[in-house]
Amino acid sequence: MEINTTIAGIPIGDQHPVRIMGIINLSPESFYEGSVFLKSEEVITKAVEMMGEGCDIIDIGGRSTAPGVESISISTEKERVLPILKALLNEISIPISVDTQYTAVAEEALKMGCHIINDVSGLKTDPKIIAPLKDYDCPIIIMATKKVPGDCLTISEILDALHKSISYATDFGIDSSKIIVDPGIGKWVSTKLPDHNLKIINQLKRLRELESPILVGISRKSFIGEILQKPKPADRLIGSLAATAIAVYNGAHIIRTHDVGITCDIIRISESLRQALSKEG
Repeated sequence: MEINTTIAGIPIGDQHPVRIMGIINLSPESFYEGSVFLKSEEVITKAVEMMGEGCDIIDIGGRSTAPGVESISISTEKERVLPILKALLNEISIPISVDTQYTAVAEEALKMGCHIINDVSGLKTDPKIIAPLKDYDCPIIIMATKKVPGDCLTISEILDALHKSISYATDFGIDSSKIIVDPGIGKWVSTKLPDHNLKIINQLKRLRELESPILVGISRKSFIGEILQKPKPADRLIGSLAATAIAVYNGAHIIRTHDVGITCDIIRISESLRQALSKEG
């Protein structure tokens, strides 16, 4: 079965180019300081630059989910996200995704005109977030989560968690064609080792049973640093690109990245190889 849909006006799936989601972090606690922009002018400049490099969607978030980072209040998250969202909506022409787990943030962002909600908890942290998503007929990115974001260690656990989140959403009335799935690659919890992440990337095709576009976020994550013995995120670009190329070859439809331009080149080669293999088969 082919996977094809339209998300926020963008055709996504097997018959379309791999799409690129550019990351802009509004949280000074984020693990990669090169992705952090705190002023509206800086964010707009970065977003316009990403658009010029081939970005399809901009993803903004005001809360770091890196292990060990102290949690912030919902009001602080809103103070970080909403003014920047307003500025971006007035300046850029591509869809904007808001990375949040909380109803209060999602509701305000949707009211302002954001196009996608990216919930790394798979609708588990704040299940009431489903109501504004339904009200605004909003596409959602659901990350595999049992109890806390990214705590699934194997592809079987990932599939089970995503099936449950998708069922929760569709039972509430969310259109299944508006759901994107994310396996949750990275060291989200201390028990998630590099080997777990490598196996997830290698088995990515198994997510096709969910019949939803697959989003993968690998960019500069700590498991890349562990493998390469590069503790600084700034030194992990090449490793990130290598793993991203394999993820695209194995079926990713959307790549979430800090580095749009160079990742775009990697994606185009990887998807060309994937297409060539498909034609041979």
